[in-house]
Amino acid sequence: MLDRKIASILIALCLIGSGIYTLVVFADAPPLARQNKTVCSVNGIFCAHMNLDNNQIIVKRNDQPIWVLPGWFEDAYLADDGQHFVVGYKGLSLLRLDYQPNTTMITFWRRNQLIRQLALSDVIIAFSNLQRTVSHYRWGHIEGFDKKGRFVIHTVENRSIAYDVETGLELESWVKTFPGSNNHYPAKEASTW
Repeated sequence: MLDRKIASILIALCLIGSGIYTLVVFADAPPLARQNKTVCSVNGIFCAHMNLDNNQIIVKRNDQPIWVLPGWFEDAYLADDGQHFVVGYKGLSLLRLDYQPNTTMITFWRRNQLIRQLALSDVIIAFSNLQRTVSHYRWGHIEGFDKKGRFVIHTVENRSIAYDVETGLELESWVKTFPGSNNHYPAKEASTW
């Protein structure tokens, strides 16, 4: 009877262990193949259709084209006004091991005009805080647009940063803590950490 219990526990541990290993490998796997895709504003009024065939993004309202931007992006967000488009780092949350501090992490557009690009050094305070994975470094992730229309990211330093979509400038940052806390810091204070 005892041998059966031990065997059952060992089998369960092996299954759990192999499942965890699979998740780790999958999480650090290369991105999926590029394909046509559509991203819409949070309010659902505007959509950006990214087409690989002609390598362009067509922003539409009620299926009527409004403006066009050349390119295709892995991680893209469209503001509720349909005029502002934000592009995240092509590696999503994972940086190459040979990353550079000037690696572009976020790009702000107004229609087809570049507003501002944020480098890794603009969003990470200390590069030693980057989290090593099997084959990359994790920098954080993009949360997207919040209810106030700000563009928000969350870094491995446990900081959330909100940006003005019209200027690409930091509005505020805060340390993400337990629900109900209110640890907000104005942008000027955040830059002095």
